Amino acid sequence: MKLVLVRHGNTFAKGDKVVWVGARSDLPLVEKGKEQAQAVGEALKESGITANALYCGPLKRTVQTAEIALATAGWDDVEMTISDALREIDYGLWEARSNDDIRAAYGDKDIDGWQQQSIWPDGYDWSPDPQTILSSWNAMVAEIEETFGEDATAVIVTSNGILRIVAPQFGIAASEAKVGTGSLCLVDNGVVKIWNAKSLLASE
Repeated sequence: MKLVLVRHGNTFAKGDKVVWVGARSDLPLVEKGKEQAQAVGEALKESGITANALYCGPLKRTVQTAEIALATAGWDDVEMTISDALREIDYGLWEARSNDDIRAAYGDKDIDGWQQQSIWPDGYDWSPDPQTILSSWNAMVAEIEETFGEDATAVIVTSNGILRIVAPQFGIAASEAKVGTGSLCLVDNGVVKIWNAKSLLASE
């Protein structure tokens, strides 16, 4: 099965205070984010890929990214499924706080560990735990394969946090797991062809 993984577009405009947004922060896309979603759709169209399904998380930023990308790609016949398996991480005590706020309150070690090495920080009430995230992800992928077949292609629109957790099972180093807003990854039968890119053509 082929998976096209997409991180949602921007939720902060130039000049906005950027804070950690997770499961409790249901922000819509800003104009830049909508442009990124359109660029995702263009990349999907240019790739020549034919999708059987599109799954996205339930928050506005992932739903809007998926809707805009689908429309731009011209995939009118691809059904969009909203999956709770793709709900973003609840960042607990870090939610709605900036990097500077977190560093001032808790120091550098834990935030650097997550941002640089995807090390899950304990003691800040993040949820669900990584194993639950992985189990939910794997169950969703199994459902897609069961529904659409082992040769299916699925587009999955989600968040950086979820992608950081699942990246190691695709062989991506923790230090390379981050995916930028509006960026794509391509995993073909469990093998990473592209990670954190703006185009899918490099896989050819």
